[in-house]
Amino acid sequence: MQITGLRELISSLTDKQEDVLKAAKKANLAGGKVIVDELRRNVPRSGYSGGNPQPTLYDSIVMSKNRTDRATGESYVAVGFTKAANFRAHIPEFGSISQAPKGYMTKTAQSTESEIVKEMENAIRGAIR
Repeated sequence: MQITGLRELISSLTDKQEDVLKAAKKANLAGGKVIVDELRRNVPRSGYSGGNPQPTLYDSIVMSKNRTDRATGESYVAVGFTKAANFRAHIPEFGSISQAPKGYMTKTAQSTESEIVKEMENAIRGAIR
C-alpha cells in the first residue's frame, strides 16, 4: 500500500503551526498594548523629588517583547515598570503607613480584561486568514 501526499500534508500542517504561533505572538502584543494604554491612564503622576529624584511611574511603564515560559512553552508579554521604578510601584498600589492604597494596577487589570480578549481575538483572526 502506498500513501501519496503525506509529505505535502505534513508540510502544510507545519506551515499552519508556524502561522498560529505568529498569530499568538501578535495577539500578545495587541493585548499588552491595551494594558499599557490603560495603565497610563490609571497610574499616579506624582514622582519622588527628594535628594535623588526619579522618573515618575507614568514615564517608567514598559512592555517586553514576546517571551516563552520554559515550563509550559506558552508565549506572553510582560507589562510593568523599569527596574529603576519597579521598587516604588507597589507603594501607591497597596498603600503605606502614611498613604492610602490607590489600587491602580488592580483597576487596570479588571477594567481591561474584556478589551484584551477582543484585541487578541482580532489579531489572531487577522494573522490566520
